[in-house]
Amino acid sequence: MMLPRLIHWQAEGLRLRRQPVAWAALGVLFVVLFISATLAGLDARAWRASAAQDNAMREQKLQQAMAQFQKNPVPGPANATATYQLGRGELGSTRMPVEAGLGLGIQRLDALPARLKASLDSRHVDARDPGPLRNPLLEDTGLPGLPAMVALLAPLVALLLCAGLVQEEREQGRLGLLRVQSIHGIAPVVIAALGWRLICLWLVLAVSTLPALALDPGSSPQVWLQWIAALAAFCAVWVALGGLLGVLPVSGASSMLLALGLWLALTFAVPAALVLAAERAAPMPSRLQSIIAIREAQHGSEDNEQALAEAWYDEHPEIKPQLPAVWPASFVTRVLDQDLALEPLLGEFSESRIRQAAIVSGGSWLSPGLALVLFGERLAGTDVPSHARYLQQVEAFEQRWRGFLVPHVMSREGLRAEELKELPRFAAR
Repeated sequence: MMLPRLIHWQAEGLRLRRQPVAWAALGVLFVVLFISATLAGLDARAWRASAAQDNAMREQKLQQAMAQFQKNPVPGPANATATYQLGRGELGSTRMPVEAGLGLGIQRLDALPARLKASLDSRHVDARDPGPLRNPLLEDTGLPGLPAMVALLAPLVALLLCAGLVQEEREQGRLGLLRVQSIHGIAPVVIAALGWRLICLWLVLAVSTLPALALDPGSSPQVWLQWIAALAAFCAVWVALGGLLGVLPVSGASSMLLALGLWLALTFAVPAALVLAAERAAPMPSRLQSIIAIREAQHGSEDNEQALAEAWYDEHPEIKPQLPAVWPASFVTRVLDQDLALEPLLGEFSESRIRQAAIVSGGSWLSPGLALVLFGERLAGTDVPSHARYLQQVEAFEQRWRGFLVPHVMSREGLRAEELKELPRFAAR
């Protein structure tokens, strides 16, 4: 029983070796994915190095701030203004935490707000990018991430290797001879042929995508194993689909057309349909209504500036009232009121986004490529739930940040140099 099966595997392996088109497709796939993985690994390494540099820069800025406050140790309006400027500076910067598989989802960090800052200003009303001006059209034309490249290219190669296997034998007049030579029917031959193609495709994907994790100093063997297992499952699905198309009672040309249509449907149509269904099931708040709400919050706080300051002092009797409130104390209470008014709207945005992501993730099994991309983002820690947790951590940190600094601004006395050691720090969990 085992000898005939072994002969099938040897024969199909020899047959595959003699197909230059198959090896050319695998070679091109290897080169493209290897380059993409190398770039992703280098980007992941640069992100982690930049995160370490941020920590060093924060310590340096903290020492500079302590030196500045030591030069003017007398409490007063000047110190209060310096405290306000410190509270809206870079000491409140945060960075989104990532996981060991960062190279598999690093491209998401270019689209997500992953470097937010706790501030005495409003992040929601004034959301301008502090960096250099950029052209969004040019920013959006970059290459997709590594999992997306695998999801786009690997199925084409799998279908090229598998589609038309039986049709080719029939059209070349060899199908009858093949049936005669196989005492167990044609099924073991097809299984052996698909098995070799699965092994070759999986090895190409596993080796070519390895630099994305190998170049990342924060990677781990567990992530490597999970990614390799995901690639094996992904390859198995597409090889099985290609093999199914290869045994249909149609011509070889029809089989290839069906393979192309299947690739288009599962790679593009199904994900688009899932996104559309998610948007209808959990629509985002109206952009126009959001703008109106922001304008109303701004105008309302500006028109009630002194009343907001009085209300703040009433809620904090331990702080001696400084009325009428002047800048920056008057501005701080306006910001607090704006953020409080916009909190329900921001909650709606966050809830809709999480619900949409859950719907798309729940239906991702319909599209192998989408499932692979989402799995890569989870390994990288750049998926929607991870980013939502980061936003919650930033909100909590900003509450501590403001809770520590606002009383010193409202008292018009400011911080003392030794109090800077108690300045809240962002600790991502």
